Amino acid sequence: MVSDRAPGYVLGDDDPALARLDALSRVYAPATAAWLDTAGLAPGATVVDLGCGLGAVTLAAAERVGPTGRVIGVDAAARPLEVARRRAAAAGHRTVVLEQADVTTWEPPGPVDAVLGRLLLLHLADPVALVARMAGLVRPGGVVAFSDVVLPTRAAHPPLPLLTAFNGWLLTTFERLGVPVDAGLRLTAVYRTAGLPDPVLSAGQPLERGGGATGWAIVAGDATSLLPAFERTGVATAAEVGAEDLEQRLRAQAAAADAVLVNPLLVGAAARLP
Repeated sequence: MVSDRAPGYVLGDDDPALARLDALSRVYAPATAAWLDTAGLAPGATVVDLGCGLGAVTLAAAERVGPTGRVIGVDAAARPLEVARRRAAAAGHRTVVLEQADVTTWEPPGPVDAVLGRLLLLHLADPVALVARMAGLVRPGGVVAFSDVVLPTRAAHPPLPLLTAFNGWLLTTFERLGVPVDAGLRLTAVYRTAGLPDPVLSAGQPLERGGGATGWAIVAGDATSLLPAFERTGVATAAEVGAEDLEQRLRAQAAAADAVLVNPLLVGAAARLP
């Protein structure tokens, strides 16, 4: 299947969730840059970044299209957009526009040259519908580019008991909620079903070492945000997760084992329309 019934974004927009988004952007900056380079955003292009969050992809796109281009970031949550607006202003990106809207129904004021979305499709009930609809708003010769993760690829070497437990909680919860855990590997199928050309794929899987890895903050942030879902689906209790000090315990285990953290694979897809 390429159109799972996902319940929507379940990771929150409070302070811990925003810190998690920042950590994600740091860890996946090189993989994101490779994906955007594959997309081939041209100077002067008009670009839409769906599910823009704190604006990391939005600002990276703005760097590529330059002062003659325009980037519109769209997100349903107000608080991340406030941060994104401050960061765009601080970076001097006067042609960046950030709008609060439902990405499944929002439309730009006119045709655009590219549509982007990072870590978005796995949260949607019908990713094919969104990709097809947005592709219809892109000019001929324009680009449709989405990227997503493959969550089962997260691991530690040597294995760490706490990370093994977290992986089980996360994957089982997403399975019960209908959220695809391998969304990155479904991108080509999504594009084909949406009637797009086969995309060019890129991939990156950041490796970090020891207790100082940024990825431990991502794991702990996910656990905090998903704790209600863990409990609601019967996967784990608050006492089992221990979210209040999970990050510290993960870091301690990683430091003691000098473990390598393999963050989830990020797959990028970019297709140029006829």
